[in-house]
Amino acid sequence: MKIIYKNNLYKYLVYFFIIFSLNNCSGRISNHGVLNIEKHISSIVNNNLEKAEIAALLGPPSTISAFEFNKWYYINNTIKHMAFYKPEVIKHTVYEIIFNKENQAIKINTYDQNDLNEMAYNLDITETRGNNKPLLQYILKGIGNSDIQK
Repeated sequence: MKIIYKNNLYKYLVYFFIIFSLNNCSGRISNHGVLNIEKHISSIVNNNLEKAEIAALLGPPSTISAFEFNKWYYINNTIKHMAFYKPEVIKHTVYEIIFNKENQAIKINTYDQNDLNEMAYNLDITETRGNNKPLLQYILKGIGNSDIQK
């Protein structure tokens, strides 16, 4: 009788650990950027809102154009994190708000994942001169540089 009880106990423990580990692999979804921006974005141009009104409604922009100060960008990301795997971007949206000279919103451009540019990085290394020490400097490194307090 005790042997059957122990076997059932082990069986239930194994089931418990399987269910527990499957639950941990379900992952989590995190949102970054301005939340619920889709609700407000259409009313911005329709009401000719100004920069201060947009900042009060959506918060400060994620970035401002370095070349044209009349462009604000709001970036919104949804990322899925799954255990030890690399996080996966589910949704990536950039809203570009263009202002006129009176600081009123006149146009909104929306960019998504399909509009992203794939960049190829150059993996070549440029060595900087002057960082290499001669062999004698490595050998005599400790002479005259004592950290012992007298």
